[in-house]
Amino acid sequence: MPYRVVSQFDDFYNLEKRLKVNWERFHSDGVIPNYQRDIVLTSWERCIRNQIDPVKNNGKIISSIQEKKEQNEYLMNIFLPFLDEIFQNFTHDDMSIVLTDHEGIIIEERASLNTLRKLQSYNFHIGADWSEEVAGTNAIGTSLIEKVPVQIFSSEHFCQKSHPWVCSAAPIIDPVTKQIIGVLNLTGGKNLVKAHDMGLVTNKVQKIQQGIGTHLINSNVFQIYSLLETIKDPVLIFDMSGNILQHNEAARYLFGVNFGEQLSKVLETPINQMDLNNKPKKFVLDDVKKEGGNEWRITIQPYKLGTYLLGGMATFEKIAKDKSAQVSSKGNRTRYGFDHMLTNEPSMLQLIKLAKRAAFSENTVLIGGETGTGKEILAQSIHDYGPRQKKPFVGVNCGAIPRELLASELFGYEGGAFTGAKSQGKKGKFQLADGGSIFLDEIGDLPLDAQVYLLRVLEEHTVIPVGGIEPVPIDVRVIAATHKDLKQEIRKGKFREDLFHRLNVISLTILPLRERRNDISLLIEFFLKEASKGVNCPQVEEEVWRAFHTYSWPGNIRQLKNVIEQAIFHTDDGVITRKDIPQDLQSVIMGLPVPETEASVPGQWKGQWKKKLNRENLIDVIQKTNGNISEVARFYNVSRMTIYRKLKQFGLE
Repeated sequence: MPYRVVSQFDDFYNLEKRLKVNWERFHSDGVIPNYQRDIVLTSWERCIRNQIDPVKNNGKIISSIQEKKEQNEYLMNIFLPFLDEIFQNFTHDDMSIVLTDHEGIIIEERASLNTLRKLQSYNFHIGADWSEEVAGTNAIGTSLIEKVPVQIFSSEHFCQKSHPWVCSAAPIIDPVTKQIIGVLNLTGGKNLVKAHDMGLVTNKVQKIQQGIGTHLINSNVFQIYSLLETIKDPVLIFDMSGNILQHNEAARYLFGVNFGEQLSKVLETPINQMDLNNKPKKFVLDDVKKEGGNEWRITIQPYKLGTYLLGGMATFEKIAKDKSAQVSSKGNRTRYGFDHMLTNEPSMLQLIKLAKRAAFSENTVLIGGETGTGKEILAQSIHDYGPRQKKPFVGVNCGAIPRELLASELFGYEGGAFTGAKSQGKKGKFQLADGGSIFLDEIGDLPLDAQVYLLRVLEEHTVIPVGGIEPVPIDVRVIAATHKDLKQEIRKGKFREDLFHRLNVISLTILPLRERRNDISLLIEFFLKEASKGVNCPQVEEEVWRAFHTYSWPGNIRQLKNVIEQAIFHTDDGVITRKDIPQDLQSVIMGLPVPETEASVPGQWKGQWKKKLNRENLIDVIQKTNGNISEVARFYNVSRMTIYRKLKQFGLE
């Protein structure tokens, strides 16, 4: 261990003599010693800057030891059994075992009466401050600064009164905030072999930390880490120095925070120790956080071990801009989340990662992709994943609303605005989505006059109902989607370029199914189980399986799902065959070549492709794959379900 001083006791006296010479030359002539450990030299330099007197300075007695003990009662209750256990090994030796708090103040001690009397003159007892700033280089104070186990031997101590002793100390780390909450120290005469046992000290500290961790687990504190990512609002955990120790994705994306940065980067009002000490329970800050055009109410929850304050947790809740305009979100909930987006394709996984980040942004999102690729599922997932999750999600198909009703449907109308209108008026889709998200599907089909109005809504965050005069403020996150090439529509004069740029702040494009070949098997198996509700799940004949993987799927995932449902309806014996699928897929089967290519056939089987999956050929392939069913399925380009069915059919189970 680099922090251990004496590794071979044959060198003990030579080491002690050399250290004494080094100490005297350093203090008399200012000579930097040769072969002195870096951790000691660095500490001595700090002592010089702190104007520590090497002859007079020692531990300093404080007046509030009872208060310190009360603050650290939690730590002491965990520590005392270990303290007594260590002391049993040294009952008759010139040894002392002490526990300090995070400032280096001794709060508990075990030692023989003879040792206690000796240490009294050095102020090394309960109630004494042994921080490096007070007592110079010593194991307790230096380990607090260096944040590692430290052993200080004889004349390595900066202050002369400590030279008869060797001290070994290890900091105790809180497993949640990673802060030092105390120090375990073993002090003994410099010529006592047992006093050099750093392993004993560090081992006991590890057990103390495990005890703290066990208590925290029992108290459910560690659930914070798993809960962080399920909470849609921003959450930060910080220590008493204001360092951000943990945060969830919402805080990272909204506020741009990183681990180790200062809390002051996020909070307008600084949090100090007095605030947290005086508020034993959570409290709300007077000021709010303004970010991205929104205001966030901040709640602070102090984090303590017993009565010992270690930091806290800050949670942020978005404040509705106009509470009177809020409407019930009943009937406007999402049905889909990111877990519904089944994929193994790296490009799709990257798209989902970007979409999750977009969920915490207030910018508009434009989703592109062919019909049936799942644009609405992605839109709902973005809403469901972000802080607007509990607010309305309102979907609008811009191509399905008659042109003459479009304005009133989107923006509402005042009572008596036109013949046949409700006398009390009606809220439009934007007002119904207030506080949440509106999904404008097929935005490319929106008429030009409605595009002008939509652009104004996006820029001013207000709507004017048909027949109305006063603008109505709205807080709506806009997600749009289209299967059209909007740049091409702009060139045709059918879509406004300024609206395109206003919508296209965050652009996400979903790949067509023909470019996600690796996902076809995954989707087929999912739709089979879903359609059959997991009971007597149908199997797929090998030629149909190959057709599914060869077909271009112009209708994408929606078409694949419909084909599976149709095939299940038509099948008679629980096996989907050619007759159960649509004609265009049957045509694919008719034109399928024998799949004998360099890419599709394993090297050891090139030239041996068996077109028919008969008993003889199946036995041959099973032998060559050593019974690996996945390899067999890949060889025949069919599902494993088909192989298992054939094994049963041929009596090869």
